[in-house]
Amino acid sequence: MLTSEINFNDIWGIQGIPVSQMEQNDQDVYITGSGGLGLIVAVGSEVLREGRLKVGDMVTVYSGQSDLLSPQAALDPMFCDFRIQGYETGDGSHQQFMVAQAPQCHKKPQDLTLEAAGSYVLNVGTVYRALFTTLQIESGKSIFIEGAATGTGNEALKIAIKSGLNVIGLVSSEERGKQIEAKGAKYINRKDKSLEKIFTKIPEKPSDIKKWAKDGETFLKKVKSLNGGKLVDYAVSHAGEQSFPRTFQALAQGGTLTFYGASSGYHFTFLGKKGTSTPDAMLSKIRFRANESALCYYGTSVDKSGIVDEVGLEIIETLRERKARIVVACYTDAQKEFIESLGFGDAIKGVVSLESMKRRYQDDFEWQAPMKALPDARKETAKFKEAVQEFNEKTLKPFGSEVGKALRSPDNPRGNPDIVFERAGHDALAVSTAVVKPFTGKVIYCEEMNGKRYSFYAPQVWMRQRRIYMPSANIFGTHLCNAYEVSVMNDMVDAGLIEISEPYVVSFDEIPQAHQDMWENKHKAGNYVGNHCLPQLGLKTKEELFNAWSLKISMGRK
Repeated sequence: MLTSEINFNDIWGIQGIPVSQMEQNDQDVYITGSGGLGLIVAVGSEVLREGRLKVGDMVTVYSGQSDLLSPQAALDPMFCDFRIQGYETGDGSHQQFMVAQAPQCHKKPQDLTLEAAGSYVLNVGTVYRALFTTLQIESGKSIFIEGAATGTGNEALKIAIKSGLNVIGLVSSEERGKQIEAKGAKYINRKDKSLEKIFTKIPEKPSDIKKWAKDGETFLKKVKSLNGGKLVDYAVSHAGEQSFPRTFQALAQGGTLTFYGASSGYHFTFLGKKGTSTPDAMLSKIRFRANESALCYYGTSVDKSGIVDEVGLEIIETLRERKARIVVACYTDAQKEFIESLGFGDAIKGVVSLESMKRRYQDDFEWQAPMKALPDARKETAKFKEAVQEFNEKTLKPFGSEVGKALRSPDNPRGNPDIVFERAGHDALAVSTAVVKPFTGKVIYCEEMNGKRYSFYAPQVWMRQRRIYMPSANIFGTHLCNAYEVSVMNDMVDAGLIEISEPYVVSFDEIPQAHQDMWENKHKAGNYVGNHCLPQLGLKTKEELFNAWSLKISMGRK
């Protein structure tokens, strides 16, 4: 490896936040580093037979690895035991020699310096997928981007501008605002006196929720003033639980927010938007297919008997007509008995009663709906991990096991449903987004959600690329990119459609200090790279590199 990318994946791997990768990998030495620039020194027989790569090639290294023999690879390699090398594997690019899969190795964009070519794939690749694959942005529309002056936010801003969107960036100072304004964007300074106190999670009390919504009116007016009197079509979030609720609030009717990280916390909240739909229309929206599996909730809106849930019955009947494999989760035993008595036949594969689960599991089961607030992951790391573990052990695992009993198969051993039909009358979104299938799973609503608070655990959505569909807005998780997207992204770099900024270069020995600076938010730039053995900066080709090495040796320098 000639260089290695230095990014926040290193930080999360070292700190074990939100998940300790080191605890899940039994290795004596754990090497982080996700991506960089390398020279190929050996290839396997199948790589040699393919002929795309050979010994001596200089390549940019993408950090995504997957099960290349899985049938799902034809859908997206990211859906096949996907992992980020270094962060999740412990054999990353902060070392002299590294083993990579062939799809990780890509031709270096011709006009980039070697240090730049080894610095960008993870960050810019994440943004590429977020914009072009997840959001499917269109020229002429509008987008709101958090942290738009630095890091991935700035990369998203530059790409969105070149793609013909009206871009509004959220920044933390007037100076940074002027910087992105010079690039062609508009900006909102969250430190402005009229806004500095509004970027918070949504409180739980109904009276406090109303005040929170009212406090955001000035922010929404600013968004509209910068976008022709309208809210935005798209939003990109990565700053975490404090900014996410307002960013979602900025979405117009039918808008979509995507997010790929959470630097300020992982317990996300948002306020539902006005609008309703029908169960059939929402199933059409997600292109639901016959024989797919669905979990739906029953009992969130019942009559005086506490048994009849009209909307719940409509959802079940619609799923039955669509030939779904259905599991129903009820709140009470009486509701369970009622559903089982209605003659839905083989369409219903299982009925779960939360009341019965509590009786059987006793203290080992707690229905966290909504999910409890989490301690600060940076300041109270141990307590944060304990809270997440409690949710997993006492809520997610028991409930997921009960649901999964009816849906397990050889290719779905846990029995995760393809979709979860959520209900507006409760907040079980944290459970639903963790139970639904990873990567292809969808959570949908059809009822009125306006003014109601909802919450979920962010890593379950972004790291597993799950999606939430509502009658008037969407939230899509997104994560890194696949190898094909890297190829297309590099073509766009060569065409001048994506700009790669020169990184801040540190020596190999300085990588630990760079990590510390990033953790303490003291980093000197948004884009770092570790220099393993480049003799000088500014080189662009392998030939220039070899000549510089030769000159260094001939001059007797170390």
